[in-house]
Amino acid sequence: MSDRVRLAVAGLGAVAQSVHLPLIARRWDLFELVAVCDLAPSLRTDIGEQYGVPEDRRYADAGRMIEESGADGVVLLTSGSHGDVALRALRAGVAVFCEKPLTYTVAEADALAAAERELGRPGLLLAYMKEHDEAVWQLSERLAGVDDVRAVEVEVLHPTGESQLAYANLRPAPLDVDPDAVSRLAAQSTRLLDAAIGAETSDRLRHLYANVVLGSMVHDTSLLRAVFGGLVTVDGARQWPDGAQPGRAPGSVEVTGELPGAVRARMSWHYLPDYPAYTETLTVHHGRGSLRVTFGTPYVLNNPTRLEVVEAPPAGMAAGGELRSVFTSTGESFENELADFHRMVTAGERPRAGVAEGREDILTSQRIVRLLAGDEPLGGEAATA
Repeated sequence: MSDRVRLAVAGLGAVAQSVHLPLIARRWDLFELVAVCDLAPSLRTDIGEQYGVPEDRRYADAGRMIEESGADGVVLLTSGSHGDVALRALRAGVAVFCEKPLTYTVAEADALAAAERELGRPGLLLAYMKEHDEAVWQLSERLAGVDDVRAVEVEVLHPTGESQLAYANLRPAPLDVDPDAVSRLAAQSTRLLDAAIGAETSDRLRHLYANVVLGSMVHDTSLLRAVFGGLVTVDGARQWPDGAQPGRAPGSVEVTGELPGAVRARMSWHYLPDYPAYTETLTVHHGRGSLRVTFGTPYVLNNPTRLEVVEAPPAGMAAGGELRSVFTSTGESFENELADFHRMVTAGERPRAGVAEGREDILTSQRIVRLLAGDEPLGGEAATA
């Protein structure tokens, strides 16, 4: 294999158009785009023409693309669980770059782990971009010498996806998607959600699990895992107001628990349709100061991430004062994870997060939804997560 990795991209929607395809083109030194896949013929044609993908390498079926395109790696940007397509890729010896969520069920993740063991090398990168943010790396380095962390808080202020992507000049939503294909995928998602949280679960809980906890908050779950080792317990979860139904605003979700070392953690996620801009903060309080990472809108490439450190001044400076320092990163986390993927494929390096880490995030998500259920019926894997 040459140093350039031959990539196939499945799913040509908003995140592909605004982030991944432009970055693959920018990193021509690492990648060659050889195939694309989408349910919409118009998107396959338009994106294929834009990025120079031959007509016979534009697919409606991701499995067929994996088998026929000659790609070294597949970038999975489709909605819903990625377990089935990722499994087909690993069994075919094709490396997987997987966006959220990895899978809906632990069973799917276990099947991926078995296929990766059979492959005999790292085969799947979990593409949760905040783990690849340089300000987060700096945070981890600063925390290496801190042994008295008391509390960690994550807060997300989440406007509509449309407002976050207004800058991106996306192609109009396609009208030529095969309805039978959509129905098949919806039926598959239903079966997997039944296995994850039970067939009798309410629409509210199904929506929360698929679209909020695994569809968005998993970025924060994975962030706590990457920096602190993950939530060892989840002891509180609530959603308000009562609006988390399909087609309606999901409101707010708060999760509390404990990190290794008896560190208290809280994640607060607020869907605010009219909020002016997406904002996310990760704050760490310890016995001698605080650290805060502030993320910007995730789809804007090279949007700065700030790490602010508050600490006591060194000996010799005025007593009672505080010292503030700021690290600002314009390095692109989406690009960093692509470079990580390239190293995994060409050099066999283990990625920052893979199947095992994704499985851990799914278990945490199921523990969260179990608490969100309250007195409602809950079944499947989540009943005993």
